[in-house]
Amino acid sequence: MFKQSLWALAAAALFSFMAAFVKLCSDQLGPLELVCYRSLFGVISIAIFVYKSKLSVRTPHLWGHIKRSVLGTLSVALWFYAIGKMTFGTCMTLIYTTPLFMAANFTILAFMRRERAPWVLILSILVGFTGVTVVLQPSFNQGELIPALVCLFVSFIDLLVYWQMKELGNLKEPSWRIVFYFTIFGTVFGALGAIIFDGGMHVPTGMTIVGILGMGACATLGQICTTRSYAYGNMLLSSCLGFSAIPFSALISYFLFGEAQSVVALVGMSLIIAAGMTASVSTKRAEMKKNEEAAALAKAEEKAA
Repeated sequence: MFKQSLWALAAAALFSFMAAFVKLCSDQLGPLELVCYRSLFGVISIAIFVYKSKLSVRTPHLWGHIKRSVLGTLSVALWFYAIGKMTFGTCMTLIYTTPLFMAANFTILAFMRRERAPWVLILSILVGFTGVTVVLQPSFNQGELIPALVCLFVSFIDLLVYWQMKELGNLKEPSWRIVFYFTIFGTVFGALGAIIFDGGMHVPTGMTIVGILGMGACATLGQICTTRSYAYGNMLLSSCLGFSAIPFSALISYFLFGEAQSVVALVGMSLIIAAGMTASVSTKRAEMKKNEEAAALAKAEEKAA
C-alpha cells in the first residue's frame, strides 16, 4: 500500500503541469470547454490503449463508475463556479481541506472500531495544511460566504470520490477503466455545458492546440495516478502527499513564468515537504511491522502444524 500511495506525488506533479497548460488555453476557451477537451483526450487515449492491448471496458460494477463520475464532475463544476467568485488563494486553501475531512473520517472510524487512530498521519496532514495556508495566505472579502461554503462542499464531495475510488479498487477494477468512465462523463458534461451556458464550442488554433494536448495528457495521466494512489494505497498518506502540488506549482511558476516565491511561501512549502516525508516514513514503518508480524505468525502456525 505504501508504494501505491506514492503515485499521489506523480499526480501532484502532473496536475501542476496541467495548470500551466490551462494557462495557455484560458484566453481562448471557457472552463467548460476545457473540461470537455481535457476529458476527450482521456477518452481517446484510453480507448486506443484498450484496443491495442486487447482489453475490455465492460464492467460488472457500472453503478460504482457512475457514482464516481457524477460526483467527480459535480466537484469540478462547483469548483469552477467558486474560483470565479472569490480570491484564488482562499479558494485553493478551502479546496485543500479534503485531507482534513479525511483525517476526521479516519479518527471517527477508529473511535467506532475502538482502535488506535493513525495519529502520526493525522498530525502530518495538519502540518501540511498549515503549510498550504502559509503559502496561499487566504483572506475573506465581503460576499464570499456562499462561494466559501461551496468550496467546503467540493472538498467533502472529493472525500466521497476518494472512497468510491477505494471501493472500485477493492473490487479489482483497473485504474484506467475507472478513469475511462470518468472522462466519458466529463466530455459529455463539458460539451453540453459549453453549448448551454457559454454559447457553444470554439475551434482551437495555434498554441491553444498545444495547450489542449498538454493539458489532456497531464490530466489523463494525473487521474490514473490519483486513482492508483487512492484505490490501492493508504488514503491518509495519499491525502498528505497531495499537498505537494503546491511546491510543484511553485517550481513550475518560477521556471516557466518567472514568478518568484517569497520567504514566507518557502517556509510554508518546507512544512508541506516535512509533513509528506514524516507521513511516508511512518506509513513505511507501520507496513514493515505489519509484514513482520504476519511472517512471524505464519512461521508459528507452520511449526505448530
